[in-house]
Amino acid sequence: MKEVLVPFEDHRFGCAMCGECCCSRNIPLTLEDIKRISKYKDPKDFVVIFGERKLVLDRREWDSGCVFLRDGKCTIQEDKPLVCRLFPICVSDYPLTEEEGRKIELEDGTSAFVYVDTSCKGVGRGKSVDLNDIRRKALILRNEVFVTDLEGLIGWYLDYEEPEEKEEG
Repeated sequence: MKEVLVPFEDHRFGCAMCGECCCSRNIPLTLEDIKRISKYKDPKDFVVIFGERKLVLDRREWDSGCVFLRDGKCTIQEDKPLVCRLFPICVSDYPLTEEEGRKIELEDGTSAFVYVDTSCKGVGRGKSVDLNDIRRKALILRNEVFVTDLEGLIGWYLDYEEPEEKEEG
């Protein structure tokens, strides 16, 4: 699924449960995402260091699917990464395409550019996407990304206690 970003307007979205977004993207993780997801698995089983410092969700070797995808469904739905919660919405501090995304103001007075990935089969279906929800999640994501680094992960992991066997989903 090749990403097709267009400026966000008043788009509708209803997940088509196709799983394509779970098999075609590197998902950046914040330290808070990792802490939430570690209820299911040890972080060493789902965190990959991408480049020198970026933390991303691991993918299966045989189909590049997310390690938490089973039978087309997310097994950590309630605790999935914030980037997944935003999808098919993409929020950036700067324009990502020649056609500048919709610029929104966040609660802290800063702004962000908002796009929608129209390659997603769920775009155009379901309910209207709530711009206030995007604003809220975008600010949380920005703040969490700002405090996420490899050193923070290592520091947290040193005190981490592996969860008892817990079923995903």
